[in-house]
Amino acid sequence: MKSVRRGIHALIFLTGTFILLDSCHKKNDAEALPVINPTVNPIPYSVLVYLVTPSDKKIDYNYYNAAKSTILKMQSWYKTQMGNKTFVLNPVVVDTLTGLHPSIWYADNNGLEISGKTVYAYNNVKYEMKQQLGSKFDTTLYTYFVYLAADIPDETVPRGLAVEGSNNLDGIVDNSNFFIGMDVHALAHAFGLPEPVVEDPNGIMSAAGIPKYPNSVFTPEEKDSLNASPFLKVQ
Repeated sequence: MKSVRRGIHALIFLTGTFILLDSCHKKNDAEALPVINPTVNPIPYSVLVYLVTPSDKKIDYNYYNAAKSTILKMQSWYKTQMGNKTFVLNPVVVDTLTGLHPSIWYADNNGLEISGKTVYAYNNVKYEMKQQLGSKFDTTLYTYFVYLAADIPDETVPRGLAVEGSNNLDGIVDNSNFFIGMDVHALAHAFGLPEPVVEDPNGIMSAAGIPKYPNSVFTPEEKDSLNASPFLKVQ
């Protein structure tokens, strides 16, 4: 009988220990998640970065952390290229939004008023950002970079908004220089730079130059254009 009691006590002790350890594990997991407060009053002429998660998915915090570290690397790269001039970020570097649509919607042709005639995914994201932010969506005062956790084509056109999808997010989670270079390229489009007429093999706006990031460059002409932008400031 005593041996049975000892066994029961040991089981209770071990079970209690397991519960305690499991509780601590869950607590540590919860504490590891970032606290994300929305940017209520963004800095004028700043870059607003969003991670948008479609309505049929849950937020991936690996994507969030990768987006944050990537935009900070990009800010530093611009500063090196532009002689201490770079773009301004807000105290909350990356905001998060739950999308208003399921994943498949973003790449579809949802009609001329939403998706436009071409670059459907880009126009779909722009349409949704206007829905989400209302009158606060203002590409004259802010430049937007949207990471969308959905499978969409790589489409960014000048000016005001850069868009990247889950393929890019997977790449920056792996800290791929190629995909970070793609983001530098996309943001430059959002600042107004077009595709180059004559490609520079080392130029970040050229297909050949993107894979060379961080050793790719802006051309002198591109620097002149960016220097005229109110979104780049000495920092």
